[in-house]
Amino acid sequence: SFADEFGAAISGDIVLVQISYAVVFLFLGATMGRFIPGPGSRWAMSGAALVLVALSTVAGFGVSSAMGLFFGPVHSLLPFILLGIGVDDAFVIVNAFDRARKGPRSKETNEDIAERAARAMGRAGASITVTSLTDLVAFGISASSALPALASFSAYAAVGIVFLWVFASTFFSATLVVDERRQRDNRRDFLCCLTRKKSLDEDEDDKFEENKVSKYFRNVHAPIILSKAGKAIVLLAFSGLLGFGVYGAINLSVEDTQRAFIPSGSYLINYINAADEYFPTSGIDLNFVFEG
Repeated sequence: SFADEFGAAISGDIVLVQISYAVVFLFLGATMGRFIPGPGSRWAMSGAALVLVALSTVAGFGVSSAMGLFFGPVHSLLPFILLGIGVDDAFVIVNAFDRARKGPRSKETNEDIAERAARAMGRAGASITVTSLTDLVAFGISASSALPALASFSAYAAVGIVFLWVFASTFFSATLVVDERRQRDNRRDFLCCLTRKKSLDEDEDDKFEENKVSKYFRNVHAPIILSKAGKAIVLLAFSGLLGFGVYGAINLSVEDTQRAFIPSGSYLINYINAADEYFPTSGIDLNFVFEG
């Protein structure tokens, strides 16, 4: 049946969820800190970011189910959405936390690290709150749709986003402070019970230094787009994109076909093709149902 084929196609994407988590883990570990495990690396925090998303997904699904919202095949795509939003929140918090460091880690006490985390959350908390609110409003409005599947999917996503904000502000921020203490005490990443033999003073910087991406946007990208020529090019380019987008939206055709929801190799394709060829597009459908 169509429901079976559509559900099987969506369920097959669960493997992609597992692959995406592995790719994001490597990306987070390489960008939040040094790629090689040691001083400055944050592979444990990369795992904490994935745990943040997993906790939010499970909690969101559980609360939504307790509220009586049904779970369908399309809901299996929600981990992709929550993964993207959760990783973005993690990046914002870590970046603000790093920028708040004004001296070497070895000189910081537990109170200094906690105070730095407070300053970082004062800056990053506003950012993740605004982005979470915009996503929440968007999915909240969609939850009022007359289509039950769309309404349920949007409600699940809205609840998951709320838990993302809660766990990012509590769980992830707390693990970040613990990981910073681990780095200050010169302990190994993921194996915090082991202390490195090499002195921390030989590897650490006196204060936070921007990476190559931040330096590019500060020293190259921003001056170019803020120049007179850059402003003119940006305005012309985006005006052209806006006009092209409006033209495309006006001429957009909506195709009401079941083919877009099932795999190309499904046996239902032959049935739909035969139905289009031998049966008229207007009139009254007549179905025969045999019960054994």
